[in-house]
Formats: sequence, C-alpha cells, structure tokens
Amino acid sequence: MAYKNDKTKNRRRYRSRYRSAHNYKQQRSSSSKAAVLVAVLTFVVIASLVVVFTFGDSIYTMLDNALSEITATEAPTQAPTEKPTEKPTEPPTEAETDPPVQQDEQFMQLLTLNNMEESDIKGSQLVFVDGDESTLTCKVYCYEKNSDGVWVQAIGPFDGFIGEAGIDEMVSPYENKTPVGVFAIEYAFGTQYNPGTGLDYSQFTIYDYWITDPASINYNRWMTSSENKDWESAQWLYEYTRSYPHAIVFDYNRSNVDRSQGCAKFIHVSDSQTYGGVGIAESDIESLLYWLNASATPYVCISK
Repeated sequence: MAYKNDKTKNRRRYRSRYRSAHNYKQQRSSSSKAAVLVAVLTFVVIASLVVVFTFGDSIYTMLDNALSEITATEAPTQAPTEKPTEKPTEPPTEAETDPPVQQDEQFMQLLTLNNMEESDIKGSQLVFVDGDESTLTCKVYCYEKNSDGVWVQAIGPFDGFIGEAGIDEMVSPYENKTPVGVFAIEYAFGTQYNPGTGLDYSQFTIYDYWITDPASINYNRWMTSSENKDWESAQWLYEYTRSYPHAIVFDYNRSNVDRSQGCAKFIHVSDSQTYGGVGIAESDIESLLYWLNASATPYVCISK
C-alpha cells in the first residue's frame, strides 16, 4: 500500500491500532475508575474490620437484645397443643342417700315385745304371737317385707289361744305352757292333704308319732314307726284330726334337744286354750299356710 507521506502513514497506523482517536482516553478513564473502586472497597473492608474488632462485643449484645425483643413480640403461628382435659358437663354431686325407712308403728312395737331390732331379722316373713296370760288368748300378726324394705301386714290379724298354763320363757316337759321366744318355722304336716303351702308338707299315716317321753333319745322328734320303740309316751299324730288337720312345726327345743324343756309345741287348730301350742281357727291356719313360703325364711315370734 502506498502512502503519500510519512504523516499519512503514521496517521493510518494510529487509526488502525486504536480505530478511534478517543479509544485511548476511554481506556485510561476505565482503568482509573477500577483503581478507585478497588481502593474504596479496600478502605471499607479495613474500616469494617477495625470496627468489628473494636466494638464487636457491644454490637453483638445490641443485636442479640434486638432479636430477643422481636422474637418475644411475635405471636407463634400455632399455639402449643396440650392433651385436652375433659371437664364434666355438670359439677360432681354427692351420691344421694335414701331416707331411713319408716316402719309401721305396730310392727316396731311387736319387735320391742320380742326384744328384737330390725337388723336381727333374717328372713322376709314374720309371724307375731302376742299372748295375754290373763285371758289365755293371743293375737297373731303376719308381716312381710316388701321391695321398699317396709314391713307390711300381709294377712290377719287372727284371734287365737295360748297354753292353759299360760306363757313363759321356761317350759318343762310336763307343763302346758306356750314358750316365749323367736323360732324358725320348719315345716308343716297334718291329717289332711296339703292346702297349697310354700312350706314342706307331709300328710300323716298310721305310723306317725311325736315322742313326748323325756327319757327317750327321740324326745321331741317325729317318728314314722312304732317298732323298737324306746318311749313310754307319744302323740299318735294320725288320730289328732281336730287339732292337727294342719299344723306348723317351729324350732322350739329342736336343734339341740334339752330333755328338761317342753315338746310338741305347734301352731295348730284350736277353739280354746291349748296344751302349750298356739291355737287358731282352721280357716285361719289354712290362710297362714298358703301365705308362708320356705324361701322367705319365716320366723314365729312369741311374746307376752
């Protein structure tokens, strides 16, 4: 390539190297800015380090306090859950106690006559025989306990008779006295058929005897045979059609027989004083038998 002169040549070279007359200045300007930026950044870093090393503890404390306040004021996004405790819908109330049962006044008087308390009663049927020694008569009351615990008069009262020698706690084998006390009712028997009682019942045969001889080992026992007898006296039950069409045996001198005490004391049929039993009309004893039930553990309570 031919140049007109050296000046043109140099100018051409200048243009080809820098392309523009302003590129040189621009490059110098960019380099200066970069150096200034580096210097500023260096200063900032050094200053920051100086501040951190000098005031680091104070700054840390200040920032920690600020963060604590922010944390304390911020509400938790969800309340902590605890196991719910069930609260009763109604305040607990004390168990109601039933009022004491009010018993019939006559019933309580009959208990007193027999030196008994309600807690002494084992069953739910009681036959009270209230004897009058001056007239040799008695009143027979029949009480049963209902579902509410109240003793109510079930049947009767019936008019009756006691022993012709009176009524007493102690009765010898030869005294026609009615014994006083509280006795379990055991069973019933008679010359006639069972009238429909809830007690065990037996109808007499010609072989039935009630032993009245205190010398016998079978004293105050019901025997069903006369063979090999060891007694001198006994009631031949089969012939007692007037007194024992139906009769009720109770536990007087029966569990542990005492030969010094009386025997053959029954509730039976009679229209006058007895030989020591309790006598009532035949229709009344049938009502009594129909009412009595072994499952009710009945007792007879004889008082004067």
